[in-house]
Amino acid sequence: MARKEKVVVDASIVTKWYSQEKDSEKAIEYMERHIAGIFELVVPALLVYEVANALNYKPDFTEEDVKSSVDALADLSLTVEMSSKELMKRAASVARDSDLSIYDSCYIALAERLNVRMVTADRRLRDKTRKHPLISFL
Repeated sequence: MARKEKVVVDASIVTKWYSQEKDSEKAIEYMERHIAGIFELVVPALLVYEVANALNYKPDFTEEDVKSSVDALADLSLTVEMSSKELMKRAASVARDSDLSIYDSCYIALAERLNVRMVTADRRLRDKTRKHPLISFL
């Protein structure tokens, strides 16, 4: 049996699974590949908070929409990595080197630790990390 490709996805990708946005279809392909067993999607624990927060601020989302999206996200059984001293130290370095938030840098640090591709739809992150070999833009 072929081994699943691990891919780190950030909140900009996952938010598109629940909210109709530009490139939502492309983002949903990652979720579908995870469900089909082609990809193992790996995320830092902060992803759930970031996605819930982003959806909470969408004008067309009700409280129930946010809650049902969080339920659906939990049902996907993504591989959730808890923070560690090493991950946070690397995230701090990435944040300083790239002028990014610690939040964004956690995804990069996780991808580096696992030596896997990270996918984002965040243009600012892409612009600040264009030369990073593990980061792909949706």
